[in-house]
Amino acid sequence: MSSQIARKVVAAFQGRSLSNGETAAPDSYSLNVLSNREKEILEHLAKGLLYKEIAATLFISQETVRKHVYHIYEKLHVHNKVEAINKFFGR
Repeated sequence: MSSQIARKVVAAFQGRSLSNGETAAPDSYSLNVLSNREKEILEHLAKGLLYKEIAATLFISQETVRKHVYHIYEKLHVHNKVEAINKFFGR
């Protein structure tokens, strides 16, 4: 790996700007990997809705909501809904 590529990789992990003015933004990338349904469920979680209430609102099962939340945690690299909501809203 060349030194230029290595710097870009390190910058991407650190989330800082690169020497050529580009900005490495892992958080915005993380949010883009969420599906529309996952974003929708995360918004409902932010409103304080329970899995049962989200399921009823979206006409899906509680298990489906639970599975979506699991995938959200994996994609955003978080461990709970507070971390996921904070990362989603950039807090």
